[in-house]
Amino acid sequence: MTHTETTGRKRFTKRRRYRRVMVGVLLAGVAIGLALRSIGYPFVGEAVYWLGIISVLAIWRSTSLTLFDERDQELERRTAMTTLNVFAAVLVIGASAARILTWTDTYTVPTIVWGALYGYIAMFVTAICVAAWYRYRG
Repeated sequence: MTHTETTGRKRFTKRRRYRRVMVGVLLAGVAIGLALRSIGYPFVGEAVYWLGIISVLAIWRSTSLTLFDERDQELERRTAMTTLNVFAAVLVIGASAARILTWTDTYTVPTIVWGALYGYIAMFVTAICVAAWYRYRG
């Protein structure tokens, strides 16, 4: 008996293959770029890194298939919200602890930690601005 595939199944298989190739190309670009930088070729490593990124964009834009559907969008939304919630807790607890430790002269918080905390603040301000833009743009 011959096995026949429906068009939807072929489309799903092709979409999965394209997505796997995209992830593989991106990971290869990052890994090879890091390896080249670590052995003393920083510019070549950066070029390979960007080649990986551009290749992913080329694969994504060149296919006629929709590679990401509503389920993927919902997964990305949940991932983004969970990430923001985790870093909100890190910011609230970390900033409070850093201030208290500094005020009590118990510990001198390194400058890099303050920079990271301000980076988190910048990330949340950006998220708020983007959310406002999407909500009120019309």
